Amino acid sequence: MILPETENRILKYLTNEASADDLDFLSDWVLVEENELLFEAYVKVYFETMVAMNEPDTDKIKKKLLEEIKREKRTVFSPVVLKFMKYAAVAVLFLSLGYLYQNDFFNKKSDDILVPNEEQITITMGNGKIEVLDPSRKGKVKDVNGNVVGNQEESKLTYIGNSSSEKLVYNTLNVPYGKRFDLVLSDGTHVFLNSGTSLRYPVTFRKNMNRAVFLKGEAYFDVTKGKDHPFIVHADQMEVKVLGTKFNVSHYAEDSSINTVLVEGAVELYANEGENEGVVVLEPGFKAELNKNSSQISLEKVNTRVYTAWTQGKLIFRNSSFRQIRQALERKYNISIQNNNSGLDEQLFDATFDIESIEEILESFSKSYSITYKIIDNEVIIE
Repeated sequence: MILPETENRILKYLTNEASADDLDFLSDWVLVEENELLFEAYVKVYFETMVAMNEPDTDKIKKKLLEEIKREKRTVFSPVVLKFMKYAAVAVLFLSLGYLYQNDFFNKKSDDILVPNEEQITITMGNGKIEVLDPSRKGKVKDVNGNVVGNQEESKLTYIGNSSSEKLVYNTLNVPYGKRFDLVLSDGTHVFLNSGTSLRYPVTFRKNMNRAVFLKGEAYFDVTKGKDHPFIVHADQMEVKVLGTKFNVSHYAEDSSINTVLVEGAVELYANEGENEGVVVLEPGFKAELNKNSSQISLEKVNTRVYTAWTQGKLIFRNSSFRQIRQALERKYNISIQNNNSGLDEQLFDATFDIESIEEILESFSKSYSITYKIIDNEVIIE
């Protein structure tokens, strides 16, 4: 049930009368999964009821519906209100609703359609051999000696931990831009790998040894408890040490920082991969950010869902720079975005993307912030 005060804010949002305070409230309110479903259902009924009452003719209903969706996707702030906002612009709260209607109505020109590059998910074996993992495949996984060490169920690879090797044998799973993959390690730890990520890990963890993996990119870890065997994530300048917990680590080469967000449990963080450099204990609901230049770690209370929504295929941005957003879009859709508007990269946005195509996302930014772009040779160029 939506409270009357919240319903009033939604109605103001839908009629282009929302204030900065209304948008801030709704941006946080819709992050709760139950509220997100309520919001989607409410807006759907709103549009259907309004359009059906005003125009019973089918063709005219479709036309009216498109007009409402287009209006709903425009920035909801006047220039006067914008001056008092803490963000330079606010993108649409819930674009996916518009997509559900638009998908049947619009035919795009071929020149305006981006074709994401298709790259393969690969695994590098202990002997250097590289194999392709087909996300549609099901079957056994073998080590370099032909022994079965796990099973693949489409986009999920599970190790069973029965390798006969007496020494640690590492595999490296590489997930390209535009794809995601799940990995269950031999101890039962579940790792969700985001686009543009590689993880180096033992085929089987050895007894009486720490469980250590090496990350480049972004991954969400659901670590199996092991009191006597800490689980350690090496992420360049940051080392994350846990016994059993759920957390997200983001470590892309192009980023200026390495972030760890703790969902539950407890973790210890070390800078410069050395415990003597000082330990930081992270509590649930907090983000630790390590500056790559200074190696200093700062803590911040956050909504963890913003940082883990990618595991469900969503992208949520709160007070995020356009540079961060376009880099995330490049990884998710495996496209190239060239930005020639230097000032735009520093502007801050709120946005939520779910099942939209990259063309729809770009069009939304174009309408919300008057961003001019063109597509040349399958590359987005922002002018």
